[in-house]
Amino acid sequence: MIPVCSFNDLDIYQPGEKTRDLARRLECSELAAAVLDSRAAGEEQFQQLLNVPDLRRQLDELFLGRAAPAARELWLKAVPGKRVFVYGDYDVDGVSSTVIALELAQQSGASEAVYYIPDRRSEGYGLHPASMRRIIADGFDTLIVTDCGSKDVEAVEMARTAGMNVLIFDHHAVEGDIVRLESLVNPQMDGDAEAKRLCATAVLWCWAWQAHILPESRLAGMLQLAALATVSDCMPLGPLNRSLTREGIKMMRRAPRRGLRELLRSLCPNEPDSMIDENRLSMKVIPCLNAAGRVQVADVAVNVLSGLGTPLELQRSVDQLLDLNRRRRDISAAICSSINAGLEQGERSQVLFNGSWPVGILSAIASRLCSEHNKAFALAAPSGGGIRGTLRVPSGANAVELLKSLDDLLDAWGGHKSAAGFSVDQLKWPRLERELNSLLQNIKVEKTPEEVIEFEPDRITGAAWDEVQRIGPFGNGNPLPAFFVPLDSRTTYAPLGKRGLHTRVLFGGNALIAFNGAEQIERTEGIRGWLYRPRPNLWQGRVSLQYIVEGIVVA
Repeated sequence: MIPVCSFNDLDIYQPGEKTRDLARRLECSELAAAVLDSRAAGEEQFQQLLNVPDLRRQLDELFLGRAAPAARELWLKAVPGKRVFVYGDYDVDGVSSTVIALELAQQSGASEAVYYIPDRRSEGYGLHPASMRRIIADGFDTLIVTDCGSKDVEAVEMARTAGMNVLIFDHHAVEGDIVRLESLVNPQMDGDAEAKRLCATAVLWCWAWQAHILPESRLAGMLQLAALATVSDCMPLGPLNRSLTREGIKMMRRAPRRGLRELLRSLCPNEPDSMIDENRLSMKVIPCLNAAGRVQVADVAVNVLSGLGTPLELQRSVDQLLDLNRRRRDISAAICSSINAGLEQGERSQVLFNGSWPVGILSAIASRLCSEHNKAFALAAPSGGGIRGTLRVPSGANAVELLKSLDDLLDAWGGHKSAAGFSVDQLKWPRLERELNSLLQNIKVEKTPEEVIEFEPDRITGAAWDEVQRIGPFGNGNPLPAFFVPLDSRTTYAPLGKRGLHTRVLFGGNALIAFNGAEQIERTEGIRGWLYRPRPNLWQGRVSLQYIVEGIVVA
């Protein structure tokens, strides 16, 4: 369904003489000037948007926290010649950081380096005591934990008591009880502002760069994974994350890692590597990689990102990912449809439980519901004898603080400001459901108008859009520009596709494309305009722009 909004929901920038003056001064297109002027105030901010700071200089200035030097010392004595166990997490950030940790350990001379990622459905997030007992029994010397571990006090203490060396690279909020460990590298504890914006993969990669764990030429090849994880975790695109993501995507375009290349070829056949961007990663690559941990176990995603095995083995792993993603889409669509039907029929609870839901896919569904309805949702399902849930909140709320206030009811909880997870005993669920629902319904949602630029699609040329890409990469904190075009007397509609599900909105010589919008447009009254974004499209060997409808504006 295409989102519907009114003019009151929009902050419309209308280019004028000021925009044209800026275009002349910066020697750029009016389109690029409009994007700059709509989101920056003054020359300094123009330059910050146009010119991403040098990555090497930013890495030299980055402060990951006081534990970083101690972690380096421990790594140098606890990895070369040792049996190393890497423990990760099941999302793309967890899988990417697991792959980097394995490669760092192997190339640092570890005698053995293996990994484990917990089953999202039966075990859940974090380093678990049961897993720790098996690791200890197998006699490993060193434990490297990525994208979790900061709050797993019991399991970490078990490892240390058994004589293991422990290093943790994490980025999750450090509320409540946390591990007391000199080699816990988590910028949320005492890192600088840029470090606090990093995902776990970027924390590990930046630490390895600063600590000179490997030659820079080897570390550079791993930057693709840091960029992938930054996009996946929707990390704020401050100067460092913009640089990491931009350079990582450049490397993907020049020479993508073997597994990424095979996955991209299956997802985007015939598209050149030059078309790889943050949108293709977030819309195509990342859902596939995440599907492994959501529907099954994350090992197949590790196999693909590691790029190991024969060409046939790697292709089998890619095919398995594609199949898992199809299953995830089908299950998610059915659950979303059921929840939305309940909401339309008057369901008011924002905490929803179903005994048949697969817990692994609930976080993505909660995110979608939160975005579509602009209110908080918690979804929960049975898991391993208890109940596990996921919480998503809109701008202005804090998921971690909400769960912190319910700490006495929860077995475990953690996450980020906008997204968090929790587990609870079945006997405590009824009370938690009531209290959490009360908290969610009392959240005051910030209604911030969406910033859009009034610009006709026939004025957005390929060359002008290439200039806009200089302001990227786009994402959290630096959104992809959205454009508005009003309905006028020239507007006509034409069906698109064999089944007539899609519609072309025609403006003179150009057209917007409304995917799956034919029926909705026909029954929507009072249409006054459209929100759209350009998307590069490859057709018969030629790349051109398509203008995709992303919103219907009504009176």
